[in-house]
Amino acid sequence: MESFQNFSKLKALCRSLIQNHKNIESIKELNIIIKDAPQTFIKVVQPTILSTFYPILKSISEDKSSFRDNEKKLIVDTLKNLFDKSTIEKLVLFFNIYSFLLFEIYDHLQHKVLSIHEEYKLSIMECMTSLAKCISTELIFVLYTRENAPKLCQMLYVAVEVAKNDQLRSLRISAMKCIMSIARVLEDDDFGDIEVRNQVAEMFLFFLPGVATGLKKIALEDEKVGHRVPVVALTAWGRIITLLMQDYNASDEKIDILKIKNTLNGKFVHSDDKKNKFEGGEEIKEFLRTTKRTIHWYSDTDKKLQPLVIEFTKLTHHSHHKVRLELVNICGLITENCFSTMPRSLSHLIEIVLALSEDENDEVKQKCNDILGKLSSQLSSSSLKSLLENLEEGFYNDINRLPRKFNGIDEREQLTSLNLIIGYINLFGEHNLSQVLLSVTHLNKLMLTLIHISELEKSNISLLEEYTVKDLELTPNQRTPWKNFRHFKEDEIRDKLGKLCTLLAKFGTFRIISDFLLDTIMYHTENRKEAIFILNETISGITYNEENIQILKNILNIYTDNSYWQVPLSVGVNHFGYVSTLAEVQNNVIQVCLLVEGIGKMALALQKYFQEFLLKTLYLVLERAGSGHPLVKAAGLLALTNMTHACGYSSITDLINSNVDYFTYFVERKLNRIEDNESVLNVLAVVLKHSTIDVLPYIADIMKEVLLQSCDKFKDKNATAFLNLFKIFIQCLTLWFKIEIKIEPLKSKAEKLQEIEHFQVSGVSAEVENTFSDDIMEKSAEEMYQEDMAKKQKELEKEIEEPEIEEYKKPDPPLHIKLTVAILKRSLHFLPSKDRTRKLLVLNILSDGLEIIKDWEDELLPIVHQIWSPLVQRFKEFDDPLIINYKLLNKLSQESYLKDKGSAYRYSQAYKLQLMILENFGRILVDLDVLEEKLNEAMDSGFNYISDKQPIPLQAACIEFFKVLANYDPEMVRSKVTFWQKENVNNEYEKNIKQICSFLDQIN
Repeated sequence: MESFQNFSKLKALCRSLIQNHKNIESIKELNIIIKDAPQTFIKVVQPTILSTFYPILKSISEDKSSFRDNEKKLIVDTLKNLFDKSTIEKLVLFFNIYSFLLFEIYDHLQHKVLSIHEEYKLSIMECMTSLAKCISTELIFVLYTRENAPKLCQMLYVAVEVAKNDQLRSLRISAMKCIMSIARVLEDDDFGDIEVRNQVAEMFLFFLPGVATGLKKIALEDEKVGHRVPVVALTAWGRIITLLMQDYNASDEKIDILKIKNTLNGKFVHSDDKKNKFEGGEEIKEFLRTTKRTIHWYSDTDKKLQPLVIEFTKLTHHSHHKVRLELVNICGLITENCFSTMPRSLSHLIEIVLALSEDENDEVKQKCNDILGKLSSQLSSSSLKSLLENLEEGFYNDINRLPRKFNGIDEREQLTSLNLIIGYINLFGEHNLSQVLLSVTHLNKLMLTLIHISELEKSNISLLEEYTVKDLELTPNQRTPWKNFRHFKEDEIRDKLGKLCTLLAKFGTFRIISDFLLDTIMYHTENRKEAIFILNETISGITYNEENIQILKNILNIYTDNSYWQVPLSVGVNHFGYVSTLAEVQNNVIQVCLLVEGIGKMALALQKYFQEFLLKTLYLVLERAGSGHPLVKAAGLLALTNMTHACGYSSITDLINSNVDYFTYFVERKLNRIEDNESVLNVLAVVLKHSTIDVLPYIADIMKEVLLQSCDKFKDKNATAFLNLFKIFIQCLTLWFKIEIKIEPLKSKAEKLQEIEHFQVSGVSAEVENTFSDDIMEKSAEEMYQEDMAKKQKELEKEIEEPEIEEYKKPDPPLHIKLTVAILKRSLHFLPSKDRTRKLLVLNILSDGLEIIKDWEDELLPIVHQIWSPLVQRFKEFDDPLIINYKLLNKLSQESYLKDKGSAYRYSQAYKLQLMILENFGRILVDLDVLEEKLNEAMDSGFNYISDKQPIPLQAACIEFFKVLANYDPEMVRSKVTFWQKENVNNEYEKNIKQICSFLDQIN
């Protein structure tokens, strides 16, 4: 019933349009009916609708101004909706509609696209797409003939021009879909019928040059156009190339790859020799008649497509993953269907897949791996020998191009280049790669290229040793700051380079590569660092077997050889008279870090089997972990951590406790000749940091030996190392015995005076003196004397008869207290030193050590008395002072004046020093019970920081300074502040002075 009503309404609308073909309202209603009606209904009424539209189309063709653009757009949209739900079976009808659409957008006289509204262009492209899709199978064989090629090429030209030159993205995409629709490759279903595809290809081969070049240009446009346009361009390009280059005669006439290879080598004449333009219609007809897809044609077309394929490699580092994914899709499509017809281009398509096989996007990576999986299983086939040769040649060429890529600045291109090499290695696999690398020339090329691109930068290597009053960080640095590369900065590229080296070992070339790199390490000093780095990364890819163990033993012997391991790490002249320059030492620091890192990588690679190398390497690694150089220390700690995990220990502490006998043996031996084994102190420092109280009995004898060695005046150059070791030992004791530092609450001056009064001793009173008179005692002095003598005689006789009772003796202090006292006494000798580092270390040792012995009064008091005299002298140092004098605040206040939030001064050491002094100065003055005169001087120094022109953090710290003094002696502070308040009205000091006054009012 509904269909009947629709038919009646549609018939009425058609009748109305026949009577008045400019009735736009009827066209709108007709369009709505077509959109809403079922497909079966539209197929029935299609002839009626088309006959109704014929006069309208004829009127527009005769006079383009007869309808406005929006009205023509409505007409074309209606036709599009009609073709979406119906089928065209007559060639004449197809060309009538086709011609109308063509001449609405194309000027056939001037051969260019007409300047019409983009919305109307979009409707025409969409309508043409629907028209091409709706033709019947029978009509395809009639339409897609060589005779109709000149007609269809005009719309293809229009679509390509629109896709290339227009700005509206939806229009450009629609134009490319129109091209695919005419080529019968728009829908996935179009790939099923080989006969239809072959028929279309026979005609479409004449359009290939223009279409392929135009789509390539669109796909390679700047990334600012977005990703949708290049994705559709790639889809169209890949499907059309597959349509034309697919071997449709594969079942009965297989194309011979060797013949094509001969063709590529120039045995056949290419169409390059033909003229680019035809002089007349006869030549065109002859070209259309004689051109066929023969071996010669495939060869010639493959050669011409090769440059286009090479240009598509630029898209391997496109920023949008969908573009990269579509690029892989077309490579897979062409590789699967055109394997035998495009040998020259095929190797470049495979290169694209290889480059994207390590893509960051999982979908892209998975698609590449699927393609390569199918391909890899076929490479051993003799029929693909020529392809394998091409791929090997491409592999070497890409290795040659790597240095040029890394000499540039495009890091995305660098990453893509490494991905390509990794893809090649994965593709060749274990059964092919060894053969490729067995060539000395090729091996040298690969290794030298890797060494070049991994060149390490040494200019940023600092040689300053690390010292601080705080304990050094024990967490290993996973960022490996000693590896800064000259040609790239991104961690992602470094990771890819590491993966490349790992794969080389994985696929059975470890012996070849290790021999080459060890030779480089021994005989090519300029490339030694890079060779060690490459070898370290390669080690990460090995597995445990007897051959690899032997190789690792050789590597370990080279790594730990004194020629490479014991190199100068400081600028100067050594005891042999050799002068070490800055550049040499920077190189040495990197080299040492890489060597110790390599030992850690060996451990990770071998896991539990590294146990046999543990005793040979552990002491050496501990030396580096205890180094004063921050980079060497970081490398040592990282290696130590790796060794711990590999050998199955729960922590570094567990590792050290389990091997404590081994350490003590080596340490004691080397301490006897410390002048030749200065690094033994570094080992001991690391052992202390990571051990527990269980090792104290073993360490005690060693510490006694260190104390003895530190007394030798000829070993003064090692004094800093001795002090650093003492500091670490004291800190370990604090940790092991859980010594807590208690901060006494702040007391006011009045409270301290009250405490003193409680301890005053008064004189003896007269009443007490009178109690000893003869009258009161009732005995004379002579009688009392005789009694005392008799009493003493009895006591003497009793002592002779009874055994003597031993006097009470205080218990001896425990071992750790004795060691602490000895260390404190020895450290005191270095407090007057001119070396600032040593003085800082001594102060740190004293402050922590006194907390340990605070409960042992007999040991504490003598030490405190010995400390006082040299410590007081430190307050008198004004040149490079160790203890900051408050007078320094006056000088620094001028530098911080008017330094606002954005000033670079906020990041200077002077600013940090000011802030530190102001935050702690008040408490120091109060704890020392400084005289009132000195307190006034200190407040005068702090006055400059009350100014609101000082940095706000300094103002806040200064106010806190005055609050501490106010809690101690409020009257003194009030007197000073009251004076300032009178002198500073309406100026920069007023605001903060009022804040201090407000605080004084609160505490009263």
